[in-house]
Amino acid sequence: MKFARLAGLIAIGLVTLGGFFMPGYVQAQTYTSHSENITAQQYINEAGGVAKYVAPGRLRLAGRRVGCGRRPSILDPEFDTWAGAYTNPGFIIINMRYMRKENKIVQLYIYSHECGHQFRGFDEDTADAFAIRRGVRQGWLRQKGMKEVCRFISRVPGDSEHPAGTVRCRRMIVVYNDIVKRNNRSIASKKHTKRRKNQLLLGFRN
Repeated sequence: MKFARLAGLIAIGLVTLGGFFMPGYVQAQTYTSHSENITAQQYINEAGGVAKYVAPGRLRLAGRRVGCGRRPSILDPEFDTWAGAYTNPGFIIINMRYMRKENKIVQLYIYSHECGHQFRGFDEDTADAFAIRRGVRQGWLRQKGMKEVCRFISRVPGDSEHPAGTVRCRRMIVVYNDIVKRNNRSIASKKHTKRRKNQLLLGFRN
């Protein structure tokens, strides 16, 4: 998989070439070159038969079906990190051996982060925010889960191109709290409106 590690591959955290934390504490590099356009099938062919294609929307993680628009997933047991996003053209690479070692919320966060790169580009904070918003919207991310995500990402040190995991944790908490506050205001507003309608109806009936 020589070329799959070079052109258009995005991953986050600690690994040999890109992605999330792995034993050894080797700092990652984020590859943003588009010198080659590698399709999912070309990646699989180059992998030598060990990688498996999963159609868009057919992947299951942590007991849930997950998707990233029309982007397929590739399960690669030799990929050197938890997951990566190949953006040109778009597909997500996952090493299930590593993913299964993490709890369900972290698995969903990792996948959603890589999906965020597909829709929002190379910036790590933006991909993190995408994952947090998706988690809250889909119902799998709550306060306890946010702590688990932070515990996971806080193991990752930063470099000139990557914010430290502790910094990313704080930024994700800001995003999470903002979403929860907005949702709470919306719920409170709807309840208030409903009460007013009920009062008006009761008054009309009287």
